[in-house]
Amino acid sequence: MTNFSKRIDGTHLEPGRRTVLRAGLAACAAIAVAWVTAGQAFALPMQAKAERPDQAQQADRYGSFLARYAQWVVSIEAEGQERGSPLTPAQREMATEIGIERPDKVRLVLVDAVPFPTEDAAMREIGEKLGFIGPGVVNNAQAFGYTIWVRDGFVLDRPGLAHELVHVWQIERSADFAAYLQDYMGQLRRHGHEDMPLEIEAYAANLKYACDKDSREGEDDAVEDLEEGTL
Repeated sequence: MTNFSKRIDGTHLEPGRRTVLRAGLAACAAIAVAWVTAGQAFALPMQAKAERPDQAQQADRYGSFLARYAQWVVSIEAEGQERGSPLTPAQREMATEIGIERPDKVRLVLVDAVPFPTEDAAMREIGEKLGFIGPGVVNNAQAFGYTIWVRDGFVLDRPGLAHELVHVWQIERSADFAAYLQDYMGQLRRHGHEDMPLEIEAYAANLKYACDKDSREGEDDAVEDLEEGTL
């Protein structure tokens, strides 16, 4: 679950990551713990759950949130497939190099704001508490399946696009988005954002394509095409 995001507080956060980055890392870690706790809660004896009703209820709420979020992503990806633009030949080549089996399915979607299920009051409430959305939180880009949603005004350069394409590849090789989400949150809980394998893999692509002279030379044209909606 990836997004390029930052919290507007006068401190610039490097573009890159998710799933909320440094500003929301504690919140994401909380979700990760809740995801695992929620899964374990079903195995607890009823007596044990009764002894900790608040904790069990909170775990159930977060577990439900993540499950519903994964279901929502299915619909948002379908929408992105309809309204998004396919990769350019150069971008498809990069996607193939990264390992994506179906680069033809990848779509870039330019939007005023990266979507979140705010129409669902319960989802919105938890999303705000966890720092996914809310005043001062800006999500610049996020991969939902084969679709990459980019906030209008945010420059998604080739190294940044490579990072998102790696997340597309990670989702592609997972059983489904829900499985990817569970893996992502589990890694976040165990390793932290900077040291989790899924992010290390994605940031390696940032470095590779930032050092790629041909990629840098073609970057301006790619950004201009995205802004004009011609990708």
